[in-house]
Amino acid sequence: MIAATVLSLALLSSPSSPCSATDLMPAFWTYWDAAKALPPAEQERLFEQRVIAPNEDVYDGVFHGVPRPVPEVVGDALAKLSELEPAMRELSGTLSTELPRQIARFRETFPRFRCNTPVYFLYSADAFDGATREVGDREALMFGIDTIARLKEPLSPLVIHELFHVYHGERVPKAPEAFYWQMWEEGLASYVSRRLNPEVAESQVCCLPPAADIDAARAKVVSGALDRLDSAQEEDYRRYFLGGKEKIDIPHRSGYLLGYRIAAEAGKTRSLDELAELQPAEVRRLIESGLRAMQAEKH
Repeated sequence: MIAATVLSLALLSSPSSPCSATDLMPAFWTYWDAAKALPPAEQERLFEQRVIAPNEDVYDGVFHGVPRPVPEVVGDALAKLSELEPAMRELSGTLSTELPRQIARFRETFPRFRCNTPVYFLYSADAFDGATREVGDREALMFGIDTIARLKEPLSPLVIHELFHVYHGERVPKAPEAFYWQMWEEGLASYVSRRLNPEVAESQVCCLPPAADIDAARAKVVSGALDRLDSAQEEDYRRYFLGGKEKIDIPHRSGYLLGYRIAAEAGKTRSLDELAELQPAEVRRLIESGLRAMQAEKH
């Protein structure tokens, strides 16, 4: 078994509540150095043996819900790895020091942030850039080094977006699994990311899709969201919040932009911490009224 590198990221701003990160990238690089010259089938076999098997609970979370068989996902991702390798190695060497800095910045705005969630840096086989996933019986925060490198996205907005998800879960621990809440949590995380990174163009803020396509389809996008407010169906979440290559009849990740605009409007009269404290009943009213206002706009 290849041991992971465990990084203690205790922060002076909250010595009783450290974050801890497990860096799986050193083990991944050991694997890749041995596998890169091998045929694809052997690369996939070694990936299962040397990367997945020693970290089975972690990779159960990484690949939860992927729409294709895991060996197929891994094989396609490994085929593109050589061109990403330089950027990945650079990022792999900096993220462990960047995360504590971002947490310190985050706590300047949200001083009650406990940060008790485990963090993993890993190869995600292009499953995500940043995400929260179940590892065993605990929620964990994961950063997919390969996807971040491929997207060439600014690191700070992504990290702040994901840290806010963790903090939001601390403040509202029993949130409903309903469409309106999914729109709120993703939109608010994007709004917080924008507010804490004002120097970054809105188009580069995690995880906002291009606005023009959504505005062009606004009537259909908004009416569909209103029809789904209380839905807990996975297909509705995928339709509005996931990217991907599959064709759908609205722009991908439309829910992020709708939620972001509603959070930005609510932020005109509330602090960021007040927004993070809003409870489901009030959030549902905000989301519905915000969508109806968009529906009434002339464009």
